[in-house]
Amino acid sequence: MAVDESLLESAVADQVCSLRWYRWDQATISLGYFQKNNNEAQQSLWEDLPRVRRLSGGGAILHHHELTYSFTVPASHPLAKSPPDLYVAIHQPLIDILAAHDLPVTFRGVSFRADSEPFLCFGRGDERDLVYQGKKILGSAQRRRRGAIVQHGSLLLLTSEYAPEFPGLLNQLAQTSRYTDDFLNTLTADFSNAIAEAVQLPLKSRNLTDEETRRAEVLEKEKYSQDAWTSRKKQA
Repeated sequence: MAVDESLLESAVADQVCSLRWYRWDQATISLGYFQKNNNEAQQSLWEDLPRVRRLSGGGAILHHHELTYSFTVPASHPLAKSPPDLYVAIHQPLIDILAAHDLPVTFRGVSFRADSEPFLCFGRGDERDLVYQGKKILGSAQRRRRGAIVQHGSLLLLTSEYAPEFPGLLNQLAQTSRYTDDFLNTLTADFSNAIAEAVQLPLKSRNLTDEETRRAEVLEKEKYSQDAWTSRKKQA
């Protein structure tokens, strides 16, 4: 989360677009920026899970067997002028690449709201969600800062034992065998190329700059590792 905020600062200060893919080495809950941490809907089986608060909004995500992305876009990019279009610009290439891997995913197409929003994001429904066989397998959320935007998204690959109600994209026996490092590396490379083409930007792999690394380290120490940040919303 600290790295993603550091990349957002680069989008603000240096007009840089960044796309980052990552995975999780243990089940972790990330809370939406505006979300309360003491929600009564939380389950006891999550009590010992690590948690962090995201900079982006939306409901909590139980990250486990998934691919997570962050995309930052500066205020100067046309997509920063229309946040809804940014969702589509990122999600449509994912649909196209998954279809090429015989995984027919579509937009949900309609939104739904409950009287009381579920604690977990995957229990909520937005028209721009991606669904597979009628079940949500990807949702995204955004945060704007001085015109620049960071967008987070989670592609659910396998069901977690901590959230058995949410089926993963590769749950079926014939697909589970594809949950390998080689397949996921291919998938993220294909995603990255397709997204770069969709947002009309050249794709160039890079490491964090020294300044981005320093900034992320400070954010991790002074913000994201602090109970005060995780427990309640504070101004960022």
